[in-house]
Amino acid sequence: MVSGVRGTITAIIRIGVSPLALKFVLVGVACLLLAEAILYLLVDVLGSNALLAGALSIEISVVANFMMNDYWTFRGQRSSDGFFTRMIKFHLTRVLSIAVNFGVYGFLVTFIGVNHLLAYFLATVLAFSINFLTSVVWVWRGVLGDYMGSAQRSAALSTIAISDSLYPRFLRPRSMRETYAREGATCFRGLVET
Repeated sequence: MVSGVRGTITAIIRIGVSPLALKFVLVGVACLLLAEAILYLLVDVLGSNALLAGALSIEISVVANFMMNDYWTFRGQRSSDGFFTRMIKFHLTRVLSIAVNFGVYGFLVTFIGVNHLLAYFLATVLAFSINFLTSVVWVWRGVLGDYMGSAQRSAALSTIAISDSLYPRFLRPRSMRETYAREGATCFRGLVET
């Protein structure tokens, strides 16, 4: 188990300094610019409500971010999860990172007295790290295996597969859902035949 955890951490570090991480950053910057442009268009040009425009620009940016990452950054490393399952997972990870970003920002400004611009930068770096980590480990799980040795890969991925059972059925990888369906059918046949 320890070698599986160590291999997973080593793989995540390798991924963090790979061209994959640069693609992830470029997609993030592009989507930030997209969100800013949509916000400017809706509020400053069309006169829309700033809160509604903000919510819309965030959602469009998150969807664009997912699609660019799915089709460009993680194209060769997609897991067996379906497109919409990956999109739901991606949205869930973004909710987590937004909460962390806002919480860290608020804590640094309110309780520590850090300058608001520096606090926002630090909170954003932490949120980005969470986004990247959850994307690699959960949304596009195929990436992790590409950066691990074969023994470490099987140990780490078996740990991840076990933890998938904690998620609702529709968020589990397709292969796991199919395995559960086969096992359930076999168990049900055994009960009926007795």
